[in-house]
Amino acid sequence: MKKILVADDSKIISNIVERAFKDQYEIVIAYNGKEAIDIVKNNVDNSIVGCLLDLNMPEVDGFAVLDYFKENNLFKRIPVCIITGDVAKDRIDRAFNYDIVDVLAKPFTFEAVRNGVEKIVSLSEIN
Repeated sequence: MKKILVADDSKIISNIVERAFKDQYEIVIAYNGKEAIDIVKNNVDNSIVGCLLDLNMPEVDGFAVLDYFKENNLFKRIPVCIITGDVAKDRIDRAFNYDIVDVLAKPFTFEAVRNGVEKIVSLSEIN
């Protein structure tokens, strides 16, 4: 089964995504950036087809995860959609300096999450 990585320290967000897509994807959850990077490093079967990434997480933040993706040329293989409560223009602009698909501002609707996941999965299938 294809996997979606949700990297967010909010259990509420991961639960929403898990409930929304449990029949279509295996949801893999990382509660900080270090866990997210470790999960991606261990994705040897390339089953992760997309990532929903929070920018503000403990230990290692989302920008460090984005740096890891950039350094390892992963954006085409694992498209990323940012999910964040921090909508400061400079942080959003900084996020768009990476090859991300979109930014979803928290709180978001179920439909917005569904659209975000569909975008990243469709881009993963193209690449």
